[in-house]
Amino acid sequence: DRMDERLKRRQEREIKRKTATSGRKLRLPGKLTDCANDDPAGTELFIVEGDSAGGSAKQARDRKTQAILPIRGKILNVASATQEKIRGNSEIADLQLALGCGVRDKFSEDALRYERIIIMTDADVDGAHIASLLITFFYRTMPDLIRQGHLFLALPPLYRISHGGKSAYARDDAHKDELLATMFKGKKPEIGRFKGLGEMMASQLKETTMDPKVR
Repeated sequence: DRMDERLKRRQEREIKRKTATSGRKLRLPGKLTDCANDDPAGTELFIVEGDSAGGSAKQARDRKTQAILPIRGKILNVASATQEKIRGNSEIADLQLALGCGVRDKFSEDALRYERIIIMTDADVDGAHIASLLITFFYRTMPDLIRQGHLFLALPPLYRISHGGKSAYARDDAHKDELLATMFKGKKPEIGRFKGLGEMMASQLKETTMDPKVR
């Protein structure tokens, strides 16, 4: 009986998603690059900062299961903004449209259009600030999205260290120092710092952050 109930709910979700994407009964934000799969199972929405990061992410993604939504700069801090300001913010409206699951007491896990929501910002201080604002938005408006395990934070590298034929990626300064003291001890490697996701080659972004097999 439980299995039948699960299958029935899954079919209902698939129908909902098909009408949302194929029938276009649901308005989707123009900036969203959607994935091809109709079933939310196994799909991922990457929220990235800016169009340049969006361009790299689009090239690195798996078209079947990964969707990209670029947002412009730092979104509104919903912890201190008025309801009127929140309603009038276009970045927040785009996010809510793309997810399709409603907010606060109207939140519905069954209506969520993606299995994983992944915040993927630059590995620098600004990126961390944008990620905090996004997490605040989800915590305040869709806490169940977090409780039900749908929200993730990507960890793109800040440095690429290479010497001879060997190369490694470092998350932050501490990780870079650790690699220099172990893997590259006694060597003078070349250290490249990524200024942002938009400056990373699509293959590097895929390998380190977006490909579920190796990220």
